Amino acid sequence: MGGPEGAFSNVFLTRRAEKDLDHLRKKDPANFERVWEDLKRCALGRLPQSPKALKGFHPPLWQVDSGDFRIFHTWEGPILWVRGILRKSDQSKRIRGLR
Repeated sequence: MGGPEGAFSNVFLTRRAEKDLDHLRKKDPANFERVWEDLKRCALGRLPQSPKALKGFHPPLWQVDSGDFRIFHTWEGPILWVRGILRKSDQSKRIRGLR
């Protein structure tokens, strides 16, 4: 998958993020579209809200709200790594697996 629409050469998805997006696309197309649009905004730095840095992660893990979901990502220089897309209600159970 690489990045949103292949247009952003500095965006990469982990296997976990690819699985999360694929599952969301198949099971919940409306929320997939919202998350996809927010991913593109994140890559361009045009989010309506500021990302939140989570404590206890190195490199820092950032979260962005996208409807009922959160997009978790890290920056490595100019590279945006999308680590996972989790439903807010599942976050506490799965977040440590995003390291």
